[in-house]
Amino acid sequence: MNYAFQVKKLSALIQFYAVNTCDKLNELLNMPTSDLKRDTYTLFHEVFGYTLSLETKHSSPVDEIFDSVSRSYEVNSKQEVALFETMKRWWGEWYFALSMDNSLSCKKEDAPYSFLSKKMHHPMKRHEMSHYAHLFTILPMPISNVCAKTGDIIRVNQRFIDVFGYTVDDLPNLEQWWVNAYPDPHYRESVKKTWQAALEVGNETGQDIPAHDYHVTCKNGNTITMEVSGINLGDEYIAVFNDATKRLEDQNILRDMAFLDSLTQIANRRRFDEKLSKEFEKAVECGDDLAIILIDIDHFKLFNDRYGHVEGDLCLYNVAQAIACTVSRTEDFVARYGGEEFVVLLPQTDKQGALFIAEHIQKAIEELRIPHEDSFTGYLTLSMGINAIGEDDNCDQKEFVKAADSALYYSKRQGRNCLALS
Repeated sequence: MNYAFQVKKLSALIQFYAVNTCDKLNELLNMPTSDLKRDTYTLFHEVFGYTLSLETKHSSPVDEIFDSVSRSYEVNSKQEVALFETMKRWWGEWYFALSMDNSLSCKKEDAPYSFLSKKMHHPMKRHEMSHYAHLFTILPMPISNVCAKTGDIIRVNQRFIDVFGYTVDDLPNLEQWWVNAYPDPHYRESVKKTWQAALEVGNETGQDIPAHDYHVTCKNGNTITMEVSGINLGDEYIAVFNDATKRLEDQNILRDMAFLDSLTQIANRRRFDEKLSKEFEKAVECGDDLAIILIDIDHFKLFNDRYGHVEGDLCLYNVAQAIACTVSRTEDFVARYGGEEFVVLLPQTDKQGALFIAEHIQKAIEELRIPHEDSFTGYLTLSMGINAIGEDDNCDQKEFVKAADSALYYSKRQGRNCLALS
């Protein structure tokens, strides 16, 4: 097979990482889930896929490919040499795993009993044995084989070592796994209870061990979130680890979308209501201050009528972003309250503190200088109503918001472009 195209891509990859990652190259070379390793495996997969042809199963073309790389350009710098040698070692390991898979798949006879744990009292049938050995070779995710009775870790696959950094020598049994993978004692106890409950469910139902998310600490100290499930094999089980990072990221995106106002890109009313309940309850329990600012764009309907809805939408976005940038504390909260109204929630803030923030918001909008010919100033302005509760105040959540709303309407009656305290 002609690997010329892949050789060029591999050479380009080495040169790219040598030039762009000088300061953190060692970290990338040793990190089990680095971008470098992913990119390298992508090229490897491009060449070999998941299987090998019968013609290549007895010889490895990895040396040939990397010899071609070294001939295609001069590998000089320390970075390039380190990349070249490490990537060649990775390809050799991956090729060996595929060779084993190819060998097992082509054998007419099932796998020998050497794949079976000596501690297993109820041996599997031969076709189950073959499937079991095949599983360790082909799964692109970390897996480990554990004796259910003793807790001994019998075997781990190469992907387990790549991701977590631990070998069977590091982890002779489950007790050592708990200590290494979950160093925090409180979290460790929680994990052990969750896993034990999952084992019991699997035993009671006779089905697979149900999956749960666990924050696993690798040998290098990094923590990754894995969805861990299991396959029952009588006196043994296989623990299967599936990287949960992408799924959790997708969940966070969906959750953000559910609570995000699509036009202004700040929190929506639903998220505000949820936040208000938590912060109000917390303020009452702890006797803390809590302030709220209700904000309304002055004569926004006239603005829309004159400039059109496209400009109106842009105006709402710019105002929302200006408010969000002005309210800078991490505990403060900004949301679109509805239409052209916005709301700011300020934990541990009294009325004077809220008034200070409101004045800064007013100034930020003035600096935008959004033209509004139907406003007496000629520019877009805001009206605001402010309320706050302290330790001695006795009102409920509804009254808290209503007081700020009343202050907002008072500011409008005073001619707009002003602030009012409840």
